[in-house]
Amino acid sequence: MSPPPQLEQFSASYDAAQDRLLLRIRSSDDAEFRFWVTRRYLALLWPLLMKMADEFSACKATDPATRSTLAELAHGEAVKKADFGSAYRDGSLYPLGEDPVLLGRVTIKPLRGNTQTLTLLPQEGQGINLDLDERLVHVLARLLQQAAVAAEWALSLDISPGAGAAPVPLHAGGPRLLH
Repeated sequence: MSPPPQLEQFSASYDAAQDRLLLRIRSSDDAEFRFWVTRRYLALLWPLLMKMADEFSACKATDPATRSTLAELAHGEAVKKADFGSAYRDGSLYPLGEDPVLLGRVTIKPLRGNTQTLTLLPQEGQGINLDLDERLVHVLARLLQQAAVAAEWALSLDISPGAGAAPVPLHAGGPRLLH
C-alpha cells in the first residue's frame, strides 16, 4: 500500500481582473487544487492560521508572550528554509476541476501529533483537507501575506498568535481602496 499523497507546492497570486487571490496547491500524486480567495475570506482565514501557529507554540511554552515570540521565530525559520524562488509546477490531475473553486468556509482541527488539519471549503460542494505541520502553516501564511500586499487589500496580516486581519488605517488624504 502506498503512502497518502503529501503536499508538494503552494502558490498564491493576485488576479486583478477577478480581484481575488488564486491559491494553487499541488500534491505528490500530481493533483492540483485551485481556489479563489477573496479579501473577506482571507480576513476569516488569517486568524485561524495564527491560531494554528499558536497551537504549535503552545506545545513549547505556556506563557502567551513566549508563545508569540516562538511563533515569530518559527515563521522566520520556515520562511528562510522555504524555496520561494522555484516556479510553481502545474499538476496534471484536477480532482475539483480545472476552474478555481470560490472558497467560503474554513475550519481547523486541533493538533494531532505534529500536524493540524486546515479544511478549505466552498459554500457548497467539495473542498480540501490540508494536514499542515508548523513549517507549512508559516509557508502558507507568507505566501498569502505576499499576495495580499500585491492585491493592495490593506489588511494587516501580522505573524503573532491572536492576530486578526485588521484593516490598515488609511492616512488622511491617502488613497481609498474598494474591494
